[in-house]
Amino acid sequence: MNYPGNLHVYAPALISLEERDWKVMTELFDREDSDEIETDIRNSLLLMIPEPCWEDDPFDFLSEYL
Repeated sequence: MNYPGNLHVYAPALISLEERDWKVMTELFDREDSDEIETDIRNSLLLMIPEPCWEDDPFDFLSEYL
């Protein structure tokens, strides 16, 4: 398929936002404590990253084939 070279063209939304959707989104982004929420989320995500296990060889399972 041939696509136009403009990569900044997006498909239109399948359904438009309802009034209640706009209200909820406005309330969500209009909070005064959004910086604290972002920091809390960022810190929580950092705790979820598993530490690498330096003792294990990630290619150990290949040893029987080599």
